[in-house]
Amino acid sequence: MTAKKLLIVGDFISGSGLTQFIFNMFPHFDVNKYNIQCVGYGIDSKQETNKTCDDLGWRLERVVPITKRPLAHVKWWKNFLKNNDFDIIYFNYSSSWNYFPVKYAKRYTNAQIICHSHNAYYSHVFKNKILMYFLNVMNNRGKKLLNNMADVKLATSKDSALWMFNTLKDVTVIDNGIELDNFKFDAKARKELRAELNISLNERLIGFAGVLQERKNPIFALQVFSEYLKSNPNSTFLMIGNGPMKSEIVRIADELGIKKKVKFITYTNKLNKWYSAMDVLLFPSLYEGFGLVPLEAQVSALSVLASSNVAPQVFVTQNIKRITGYDKDNWVKNLSTIKFKTNEERSSLDSSLNKFDVKKQASQISSLLESEK
Repeated sequence: MTAKKLLIVGDFISGSGLTQFIFNMFPHFDVNKYNIQCVGYGIDSKQETNKTCDDLGWRLERVVPITKRPLAHVKWWKNFLKNNDFDIIYFNYSSSWNYFPVKYAKRYTNAQIICHSHNAYYSHVFKNKILMYFLNVMNNRGKKLLNNMADVKLATSKDSALWMFNTLKDVTVIDNGIELDNFKFDAKARKELRAELNISLNERLIGFAGVLQERKNPIFALQVFSEYLKSNPNSTFLMIGNGPMKSEIVRIADELGIKKKVKFITYTNKLNKWYSAMDVLLFPSLYEGFGLVPLEAQVSALSVLASSNVAPQVFVTQNIKRITGYDKDNWVKNLSTIKFKTNEERSSLDSSLNKFDVKKQASQISSLLESEK
């Protein structure tokens, strides 16, 4: 049997949840059935995703981002799809406004087209009202086109399905899968990573992980910690991630007088181990398609406070608490009531997480691809 040529389209940016989904999911596809090639539409200054693709035996090409040179972006896709043949093209998107690649895939190839929605709102918004108006016009048009052109429609949640396709009809909602064994509590990693930060095993480490942009609400998380610190001086805040708000966050930490109590890690390829080092994770996102980070954190029995905008299916264990709204005092109150766990209390895996085993999700998606067309 000849392997099908599968093109995976995604941002391919270090630290991106969408990229992590790709690297979690597709290595479990049968290499005898699928020959994988990739196109990245994002900029990865770390080049870590290029190395990961090389290690997996995937060829990764990058298209100039549409936000940098829109005409060159559209032209590249047109030429690429006219001159390359694929059996399946799997588009991983956070919104629908850049529908040109899907449109050209439909026009110039006979490929089965998959559209997978990974978010419930834009990854980036403009402060300029005119730009937002045109973005919304493009996005609404894209919803109609993607809904009509996709042979298979997938979404990480009902909200993300409605966001991309404007309907739940014929959309399959699939939970993001994870490698459970990689995220189990690791006492050795806890000791070693805390030593890297120069903090003791008894100090309370409050964490945040995600792209430092408005939708992740990192400044709010910092403010919550600042208030918590007043009553809990034996605490440190760890912020893992990078993004356009980094310099503003550093400035605010300085203004709050907590700069020495805040640690930054721009990028790490061992976030799974850092969960073991933390005592609590704050995840106050303004909107989320799913919420992979709080799900991963629960595997290590890490206590999590998450906003109600995280997908409902992420709230699966007793270790995560849903908080409605962004009242800072309420978040501080909830943080203050958390009982800090011993290593022994974090050593076992909650059985309710077994359904998120990435092998199950990979099998489900692979079956969907084989059942269509």
